[in-house]
This record gives sequence, C-alpha cells and structure tokens, in this order.
Amino acid sequence: MKFIGRTVVLLLIVNILLVYMHYKQAGDVIAKDSGTPTYQQEIEVMNRSDALYIRHHFSGLSQGRHEIIWPEASADRSCYALDAISCGRLDASLTAFVDGDNEKQSISYKIPKENSESQAMLYHEPFVTLQGATVTSTLFHITDETRSGGMWVNGLEQVGSKQMDLIDYTFFQGSGGVQDLYWQQNSLPLVYEGEKLAVYGPAGHTEQFEAVDAALKTIGADHSAIVIDQTSIAVQSQRFIVSENADIDKASTLFLTSAMAARYSIPQQERLLVEVVASILGDKAIGAEQSRQAYDKLIVALTPEELALLKEVVNSKAGQEMNATILDDLIKEVTGFKTSYFKTAIQKDTADHLFLFEDTREVRVDGTSYADIGIVLKDGKSLYPAKSILSHLGYTVTANEQSLYIEKEGRKFRFPRKEPFYVYNERKFDVRTSPFEVLSDEVYFEESWFRRLFLLTIDKTAETIDIVNLSTVLEEVIE
Repeated sequence: MKFIGRTVVLLLIVNILLVYMHYKQAGDVIAKDSGTPTYQQEIEVMNRSDALYIRHHFSGLSQGRHEIIWPEASADRSCYALDAISCGRLDASLTAFVDGDNEKQSISYKIPKENSESQAMLYHEPFVTLQGATVTSTLFHITDETRSGGMWVNGLEQVGSKQMDLIDYTFFQGSGGVQDLYWQQNSLPLVYEGEKLAVYGPAGHTEQFEAVDAALKTIGADHSAIVIDQTSIAVQSQRFIVSENADIDKASTLFLTSAMAARYSIPQQERLLVEVVASILGDKAIGAEQSRQAYDKLIVALTPEELALLKEVVNSKAGQEMNATILDDLIKEVTGFKTSYFKTAIQKDTADHLFLFEDTREVRVDGTSYADIGIVLKDGKSLYPAKSILSHLGYTVTANEQSLYIEKEGRKFRFPRKEPFYVYNERKFDVRTSPFEVLSDEVYFEESWFRRLFLLTIDKTAETIDIVNLSTVLEEVIE
C-alpha cells in the first residue's frame, strides 16, 4: 500500500512537471522569436568543506553588453584566466561583459556554506546569470573534494560519476539552465531513466514513467528529476522535486501556480484561474478542489474539439496578460457563445455556479439597448432573465423561500418554487413543467413561456434580439 500511495503521489508530481515544462518551452520559444540573446554555459563546481568554488564559462555570447547577475551569497568574485582573452570583456567593476567580439568569457566565485554538517543542502540560485538572456545548454561538473558521498541533483541528466582516491566526480549535461543545486547524504538508486525524466527512490514498477517520458519528449521539454525520499526535506525547484511525503502534491501545485502566474501575468488574487489555465494546458485537473471543479465544468460545457482549440489559443497567449475576463473571452472566441463563468467565479470566490453560455446578440427592450442583459443558452433552449428584463417593463420581481412574485398594475403572478402551478390575478393555472428555472440565484423563463405570460413579442436578427411589450405595439398601432 505504501508503494501504491507513493506511486500515485509521484504521478501527480510528474504531471505537474509536465505542464510546467510545457510552459517553460513556450517561454523559451517566445524569447527566441523576440530576439532575446542566448548563450551556452559550462559550470565547474568544487565542493570543499567551507564553500562551493565555482568556475563559470560562457560561450555563444552576442557582441552587445551583458549585465551580470551575481548570486547574493557569492564571494571572491573575479576573472578566471582560462586564456589571454577569457576575461577580455569583463569590466573593472565585474558587473557586465561589455561590447566585444569574443563570444567566450570565464569568471570565478564561491558560495560559502552555512552548515557543512547537514544531511541535506539546497543551494538556491547559486550560479551567475546574464540579465535578459536565455541559457540554451549547460555542461555541469561537480568535483567533491570532501568525499562526503550522497547524491547531487540539479535537474540536468547525470551522464556519469566516478569515485577516486581523493575526489568524487559527477558530470551532468542538458538543454536549458540550472537554477538550484541540491545534495543529500542518503544516496538513492536511479529507478527510472528516460530521455527527459529521471526518478530516484525505492525500487518498484517503472512502466508508468515511460508514457510520461514520451510526453516530455514530444513537447521538447528540458530534462527533469524527481527524488522520492521520506527521510529528507521537501524541495521544489524549476527542474527537480524532492518528495518527503504525500503533501508534496500540494506543495508542487503551489510551485506550479507561481510559475504559471509569472508566465501569464495573472493577477495574484486569481489563483483559481492560474490552476485552471495549467489544467487546460495539461489536459488534467490540478490544484485546489475549487479549481478542479471549475475545470471539470469547463470540459463538460465544451466539445472535445472546442477544448482542443481552446488549449491552442491559451498556449498562444504565453507571455501575455491573462485574467478571468480574458479567459471568458477566449472561450467565446472558440465556441461563438459568451460566458461569464470565470469572471463570476473570481468575483464570488466559488466554482459552484453553473457554467452557462449567453447569446451574444444585442438585447433591446422596447427599443432601448441593455448591455447587462444575458440571455442564457441551456439544453437547446433560450432562457430570459426575469428581473433584468421585466424591471424595464414596469414589473417588480421579488421572492421568498416558497414563491416567486412578479407584479405590476393589473397583472400579478405567483409562481411556487416546487408545486406545478402558477397563480395569475388570483386564478390558478396547472402546468406540467415549471415555466422558470433558478440558475446561480437568478430566475430565468423559457422563451415560449416568457412571451405568453408577459405578453411580449421577441424578434431576432443575426445581431439583435428585440423584446417588445404587446401593449406598446398596440399603442403604436392605435396612433
């Protein structure tokens, strides 16, 4: 049972990594298409008792100036004189590589250790980056002069390792950059090794990882790694996750939503939308229960073809603003029908309301246009909102737990909420089906009932829906 539980958790994590890597790839494509500079890097790390000593080599640099972003914890920043020109573009203040033709430059620095006796260490953002530029590939060497053993993880593919008399050596390589570096004393076996995914942990069945690896390969994702170790701390980074227990699913979801929010410039208060967008791109509901509920309603409301098209449209918006109103508009673009589902979900902080489509045509009541009237399309029927329309025709609409009351001078209706009848001017009329529905706390009447009960004409064109009181029509005829 423990293995089954661990497998379920692991699959959830892998699914989240799959979605994140899909977004990351999209971001890299956008960077290249927009002319963002790129470069390759080789990082040599010497692990000593007091610090990580780093030699950092850059290649493929463009001729323009590159601002250097040093890690906050770095010390002893300097040129690394690999050859006569390896620091030729490094300015005197060590803040940038200045304009120049040499596409290769090298620097060195160290990251002091705070607790060298720990059984696990996470070095967060310990490596230099270049502002506004994208890393396309990384070669990564770790020479452990302490010979502490254990395992190193950075998300890149581990190509090889060797234990020697004086040092332990490990080599990684792969596409993309490296954000964090992790070490733990407990060395775990590699239980799955694919082209895009490595999983470390207790031995067990690995067939389920093959499909995940194939999916990562299909979208061209960078390599990622997962460590399952119940004795270690939980860690989440761009390219690897260390799982301590089942709570890692929640933690990794939070990590994913942060990445999605940054990618799409989603307002911080719209967490539900962040998780729904990730679900759309990953073809699977993730995140909090409310977000899962919203996504489940979306996939019921749309056809498979519409959902696939929505996924394409949402993916094409990577790097742009995204909010609830925009997502509603994208659904309209795909289906041809308006919805306010996600806008309402954010405003009311709930996903319990119905996912409804609205007629997009202009609604006019007695010749006046009203943008706030939404005629709902449900089960092949057009449903008209009672209060927002009838109030413009002189009616008052009120309700209690038992009945709905719609009244104006000379015309009074009472509609019981449960019994199959209605009362008009003190006269009772039996019905087989209720003439109204309550949707998300709003009362709607089916079109034929709406016409007949309230003496209306409803004329439709491709652009408009005209609702006219028959008494108004009669007055016009008399005149």
